[in-house]
Amino acid sequence: MIYLLGSIPLGIAPLTGPVGHTFDYANTFAQHQPTRGKPVLQEIGSELDRRTFDFFFSEEFCDPASELAKLEAAFALKTPLPLVLGNGVFNGTRYVIESLSGSITHTDRAGSPVRVEATIGLLEDPIAGGLFSLITSIAKARAPARSSSASRNPEVRK
Repeated sequence: MIYLLGSIPLGIAPLTGPVGHTFDYANTFAQHQPTRGKPVLQEIGSELDRRTFDFFFSEEFCDPASELAKLEAAFALKTPLPLVLGNGVFNGTRYVIESLSGSITHTDRAGSPVRVEATIGLLEDPIAGGLFSLITSIAKARAPARSSSASRNPEVRK
């Protein structure tokens, strides 16, 4: 099984990685202060998903110099790339490389990298996820809030 970001391998599981994978999901809520009692929460929506991978390129399964060049190009171009995890499932979400850091830990006699360790931070790109997800998010944002006082007060227009 391979972890892929676009065509860039993030390791071949379980032998070579990735050695670390963290994720961060968040929701946003507004708090409205009533005259009495506790604040009331209103759901604003979901924040963009973030993922971080620690991995390495090794000559055992790829050409580290060319894979590092692909990774640097994807970072520079800010291109949304599909992320396919080790189970082979792609859920339609694409990510841009928000941060990239790495080190060349081994080289051959000519100075070419033999092993490169890297950490990338990925940020979800919801527009690249497809037109349907974009339309759904716009519809949710424009949908009127349900108000229980509107149903009880005849002076309020529906």
